[in-house]
Amino acid sequence: MYIPSRDDLLQLYENDVKSAYADRLDGYRRYLENREGSLRQMASHCGAELGAAHKRCKRDLVFSFLQVERLNGLDITPTLAENLCAKLLGRGVDVRIALEKFATQGRTAANKSKVGPEILDQLEATLEPMVQALVMAMTEIRVRYRDDFDDCVAHRRFNP
Repeated sequence: MYIPSRDDLLQLYENDVKSAYADRLDGYRRYLENREGSLRQMASHCGAELGAAHKRCKRDLVFSFLQVERLNGLDITPTLAENLCAKLLGRGVDVRIALEKFATQGRTAANKSKVGPEILDQLEATLEPMVQALVMAMTEIRVRYRDDFDDCVAHRRFNP
């Protein structure tokens, strides 16, 4: 089983950000050349792509950590993963992804995880600074590509 590292996650995030801004720059070029599209729609589409990449990267960091804990013997269930994500990220995650990563064949809802509140608190305390550091690194990446986009638009440089 492949468990991505923080650096792997940041590289995937950077690829997503680069692609979103490249699409926006290409759309802006087409708008100037042919009046094709809407600048507002391009900005909205780029923002949606960036938001999705941001959420995916944070979720994947939490899931990677939980997968390692599971390999070390901790009973991580999809519900536990979802609840921890909701606490740490302020939102739930796609249940299908939680099931894909943490479901156990033949296990029913009656077979609850033995992980108690104290272990959940420890997991949260360990993960919170990791998520904060990841968000700071993602912000640096996003700002760098946004500034590059602004520079390209200001100087009419549309080459990839």
